Amino acid sequence: MEFSFGNIKPKLDRYKLGMGLAKAGFNESLHRYIESVICDDEKLTIILSHNLAKLEFDHSKEQFLSKARVYYKDHARDFEALNFIPKRIEAKVVFKSNDKFKNDPLGAPTPINPPKKVSTAQFENRAKDPLINAGFENIRKVIYDRETNAFKKTTIK
Repeated sequence: MEFSFGNIKPKLDRYKLGMGLAKAGFNESLHRYIESVICDDEKLTIILSHNLAKLEFDHSKEQFLSKARVYYKDHARDFEALNFIPKRIEAKVVFKSNDKFKNDPLGAPTPINPPKKVSTAQFENRAKDPLINAGFENIRKVIYDRETNAFKKTTIK
């Protein structure tokens, strides 16, 4: 039993050359943002996963194209054999579908850290000023009242 994959080999070769062209144009630090490429006959669309890479692509497009031309010259025979001669190169950003805050990452809620120590009424009052000392004693009374009320609520049920 033999499987026939039809014309999958040329598509894979196109994808491989398109990915190589995309990686040749970008700096190595931006390679991790390249998700995939779409290879049409005269257009190469680079799918990116972050706005930063798209911004870098738009900002330094001439540098990208000069690096891509060098890669194309090195592999010109392969490109022509597949009838894949990209004259237009563009980039677009596609976010993962489960990312709620894809457009505004700063809009994500910040988790509130739980308190490390629970305050108790057992603390030393070192205040020398009588007014400040009285303030701390009021705080001690409030904490003590809350502790006893919380204890009563849990035991009454």
